Amino acid sequence: MSVYTRLTKEELEQLLNHYDIGNFIAIEGINEGITNSNYYLTTSSDKYILTIFEEPNLNLEYTIGLMDILSKSEIPCPIPIKTKKGKSIISAKNKPLSIFSLLPGKTITNTVPSIDMCKQIGEIIAKIHVKSKKFTNHEIGLRDGKWFFKTAEELRSVLSSDDINLVNNELKNQNECDNKNLPKGIIHSDLFRDNAMFENGELTGVLDFYYACNGYYLYDLAIIVNDWCLNEDMTINIDKQNVLIESYSKIRQLESIEIEFWPNALRHAALRFWLSRLHDKHHPSEGEMTHQLDPDEFKNILKDRISNNYYLKTNA
Repeated sequence: MSVYTRLTKEELEQLLNHYDIGNFIAIEGINEGITNSNYYLTTSSDKYILTIFEEPNLNLEYTIGLMDILSKSEIPCPIPIKTKKGKSIISAKNKPLSIFSLLPGKTITNTVPSIDMCKQIGEIIAKIHVKSKKFTNHEIGLRDGKWFFKTAEELRSVLSSDDINLVNNELKNQNECDNKNLPKGIIHSDLFRDNAMFENGELTGVLDFYYACNGYYLYDLAIIVNDWCLNEDMTINIDKQNVLIESYSKIRQLESIEIEFWPNALRHAALRFWLSRLHDKHHPSEGEMTHQLDPDEFKNILKDRISNNYYLKTNA
C-alpha cells in the first residue's frame, strides 16, 4: 500500500527485538493501494511484509482472526508472525503494526487478467465464502450503509448537480441491495487485482482482508467483476464474467434471488469505489509516498452498469 509512516533503521532494529525472525537487513516501501503503510522487510532469516495500519477504525482482531482461520483451511493468505510473547499486533509510533509471511508471486495490478485468472479468482472467493463460515465473529465493516450516506453528504459541496442526482439515485439502489434478503456471510470486500498474487499464471495468494466484513456474497462478486472482467471501454467482458461466475458456482451455487439482483449489485459495488475515490481526492491523507486513484474511472463504470443490464449466464 502507499507509505505514510516511515521507520528509522534504529526503530526497526528495536522492533525486531520483539520477534524471533533474525536481524534487520533491509526495508522497501510498497507503493500500491491507498490505505496502510506496507513494506517488504528483509531479515537475516527471511523476507516478510511489515504493515503499519493507518486507518484508525480497522477491527484488526477480526481481520487477523479471519486470516488465521482461512490459512488453516487451505486459503493462501498471509500469516501473521507472532512476537516472542505471542502477540500478532504491536505498536510503532502510536500505530498498530503487524509482520506477515511473504507469499510467492506478484500482484497483477497493471495486468489484464486472462480467462484462466478470472476462473481461479472465482474459485478462491467461493472457497473464502464457504470456509469462513467457521469464523463466528461479526463485523459490519468500514463501508456499511451509513458510510455511503455520510460520504455522499461530505462530497455534495464539490459535486456537480448531475453527479449529485446520480449519487442520490444510486444510494436508493444501494439501500435496496443492503436490505434485500440476499445470502450473506463473510466477504473480502476489496479483492481487486492488487490484492491477488500470481506466479507463472497460478494464483498464489489473496491479500488485504482489512475491509473484510459480514455482507452479502453477491456484493463481493460484483466488486471483483467490476475490476477483473473489464474491456478497455470499462464495459464488462462477458466471457470473463461467465467463467468467473461458473467457477464460483461449482463451489457455492448462486440462488435465484442473486441471479435476479446481479445488475443492482454491480451498481452498488461501482458506487462504493466512486465515492471512496472522490473522498480520497477531496479529503486526502497526508503521506510520504501516496498516490490517488482516478474517481472518474468508477464513475464511468457506474454509468455503464446503469445503462447496460448485465445478467448472469445460468444453467437453468
